[in-house]
Amino acid sequence: MNNKCDKKYYLTLLTTLMTLAIALFSLINQTIYTERINQISKYELMGQDVVTIFISVVFLCIIIFLNFNKIQTKILWLGCLLYQFYIYAYYSFGGVTSVFYLLYIAITGISLFLFFFILSDIIKIQNYPVAGKKYPRKSLSIFLWLTILMVTIIELQELVIKTIIDKNAVNPFCVFYVLDLSIIFPLIIIASILNFKKSAFGYLLSGISLIKIITILPAVIFNDIFHKIYQGHFIDLTFDIIAFFITLIGIIFIVLS
Repeated sequence: MNNKCDKKYYLTLLTTLMTLAIALFSLINQTIYTERINQISKYELMGQDVVTIFISVVFLCIIIFLNFNKIQTKILWLGCLLYQFYIYAYYSFGGVTSVFYLLYIAITGISLFLFFFILSDIIKIQNYPVAGKKYPRKSLSIFLWLTILMVTIIELQELVIKTIIDKNAVNPFCVFYVLDLSIIFPLIIIASILNFKKSAFGYLLSGISLIKIITILPAVIFNDIFHKIYQGHFIDLTFDIIAFFITLIGIIFIVLS
């Protein structure tokens, strides 16, 4: 079936155009972000807007120019939709209030349902990707597992200090901990295990996981770059370097896959 006759095609196109327009407008006019009750800084918002603009442009090119019937294209779609869901769920639940807040909620829901509809189509017709002879199955699984283990330790340490040791109240800034530890990290761990066991579904999830990793970590780097520009120092240069190399390795794995 021609992907341009599919309702999911037009809905994905509309959602991605919205994310691009919102991110462009927000980057140009940061004053749209009104008073909020969390700790999300303007530098994080600027960094996230830059990354969202780039990913939205790439996603639009994928939607328009690549054949959706190919499983590799569907993996790219699923990875980009997962990015859209994650970022706007973070904004929606984290109380990042702006004139676009209702659109944040809409994009969160639409992206999530599109993700599951496309994934269910793949499962229904058993249209799984086939790994080539040079596919780095073991090394990819180890990379996914070690990456999530490292970030999990960092986030758990911060949460333990915040909620158990210091006994502080949890504010909306912590929404990304919930998304990471309850949804994203378990998904990537499951992907790494299934991929290691030579499961076709694991290969599919591993591709989605790689895209998730290489789309979310650059925002951390850009956040710190903007902080350096406006405040004169980095918040955590060491983690920026780690994030850069993880992203680079992730891109290499996508090319090899």
